[in-house]
Amino acid sequence: MDDLELAENELKSRNINLVIVKSGVALYQSTASGMKGLLQAIEEYDGELAGTAVADKIIGRAAAMLCVYSKVKSVFAITMTEGALRLLTENRVAHKFEKYVRRLMNSQGTDICPFERAIRDIDDPKEAFKTLRSLVM
Repeated sequence: MDDLELAENELKSRNINLVIVKSGVALYQSTASGMKGLLQAIEEYDGELAGTAVADKIIGRAAAMLCVYSKVKSVFAITMTEGALRLLTENRVAHKFEKYVRRLMNSQGTDICPFERAIRDIDDPKEAFKTLRSLVM
């Protein structure tokens, strides 16, 4: 079983929202919702996420941008957005998903997700990381 399969299996078999696997070992797991878990992993493993497999319940463009920033090798999402799919493909990050959606909405369903909105005009992963970090941390 490769790292992405392991991450996917861990995500689906546990009550968690995020799993990061490297070399067959679950490096990080989180039950935090939104971007918090991924941002905490980046902070905690500063630079060590390169080559990892990330499995998350929802991957929008914002989360995909953080994966590109961290040099993640592969991504699994239960739900993935159009923007995430395009970004991961453009940056040659292997990916798979179960459900495809055009965009993520806020919790009230009245507007676009605030994280997606915050980086909609940002194309630089480092700038996206700084912007998202300032919103969450």
